[in-house]
Amino acid sequence: MDEDTLEAEFRLAKSLAEQGRTQEAERRYRAVAGKGHAGAMVNLGLLAVERDEAEAERWWRAAAEAGDDVAMRNLGILKHDQGRVEEAETWYRAAAEAGDLGARYNLGLLFVERRDLERAVEQFQIAAEAGHVGSMNNLGVALGELNRPDEAEPWLRRGAEKGDARAMCSLGDLLYSLKRRDEADEWWERGAAAGDANSLFNLGVRSEHKEDMARAEECFRKAAEAGHPHGEARANALASGFWPNGAPYMPGWF
Repeated sequence: MDEDTLEAEFRLAKSLAEQGRTQEAERRYRAVAGKGHAGAMVNLGLLAVERDEAEAERWWRAAAEAGDDVAMRNLGILKHDQGRVEEAETWYRAAAEAGDLGARYNLGLLFVERRDLERAVEQFQIAAEAGHVGSMNNLGVALGELNRPDEAEPWLRRGAEKGDARAMCSLGDLLYSLKRRDEADEWWERGAAAGDANSLFNLGVRSEHKEDMARAEECFRKAAEAGHPHGEARANALASGFWPNGAPYMPGWF
């Protein structure tokens, strides 16, 4: 096959996979992968990973050896899930150095797990400066944890202004901690409108503080519907006449 034919076959296989015609897709991917198409190798790994991690790893290693950064990142994720963190770091670094921002983000998360926030900041900052929105949030959160709020706030604002609901909530958390509570409420409102469960919960707490129990219960119930682990209990407590009057929930801080 020439290059154009290979690419056409790859796109056809991808379309078949999206339609749920997995066996046909896999057959075509295998044919294209056999001709050295790295994208087909990556996607064969994705098809295989649930049934056979070893097979997925073989395909991703082949693609990684061909220079595919997505395959490198996927190997990092696989190794991390297997508890082989040093290997995960090696693959994340390789992918990040090849320009993969998702791998750079994941490398930052590895350092967060180790409580090495200074090194996490380095990785998140590289990705954030390249436009990775999730890294903007995590960079701001890590800087906040390091007691560098003046540096944290601009990054959280950048992420929030790009529509990241997590960053909206994190910005609200930071502003609340700085006693800029009206501003915090504004960002939690925006996060809540975007469906962020933590923003909804925090608005419930703030409504309790303002003695608006009807709104508090409504926010807690919406938070529960959005997946917040404590939303239902707080809503039920209010419905029973109990007023916990607690502090905002800030799980975003590492």
